[in-house]
Amino acid sequence: MRFIMTVYAIALMTPVPGLSQMSPGEAPRVVDAGSRVRIAAPVFGGNKRVATVVSVTGDSLVLRQGFSTTYQSVAKSDITGLEVSRGTHTRKGKGALLGLLIGAGAGAALGYVSYKEPTCQGFECIGEIWGPSSKGGNAAFGAAIGGILGTSFGALIGMRSTESWVPATVGAK
Repeated sequence: MRFIMTVYAIALMTPVPGLSQMSPGEAPRVVDAGSRVRIAAPVFGGNKRVATVVSVTGDSLVLRQGFSTTYQSVAKSDITGLEVSRGTHTRKGKGALLGLLIGAGAGAALGYVSYKEPTCQGFECIGEIWGPSSKGGNAAFGAAIGGILGTSFGALIGMRSTESWVPATVGAK
């Protein structure tokens, strides 16, 4: 019993370090006209702004925010942080895997704890002995149901799109 609980604990802890790992540092990308950037500069009041680069001049970037038709020029010397978008992606796979592990673990524990021995004999209790006939069988049944539900919920939660950002430098023109 102690071994099974240890395996469940390790299985539930595994995704956390895996999700927190960073990929090796990439070389900063060059920002040119048309790039979607996240920029920090004093003119934005300490906040980062997401904008599209309209043009790059010798000493400044010309930006357009959202669907606005107005442009804003930011001096290259004022830029305190610059990142370029690598595109959007979802985390359906990671969400489904994490949901599977959590759902199966919780379902197995709940199935193990909720098992009751049948109290009747023969055909009089067909409905009572329909399920698994041991604590381990009930735990496996609970793990299967919990895993299916957890996978579904994890995939649904992971469907939200997120944008990836990488450090960037201003292209020379």
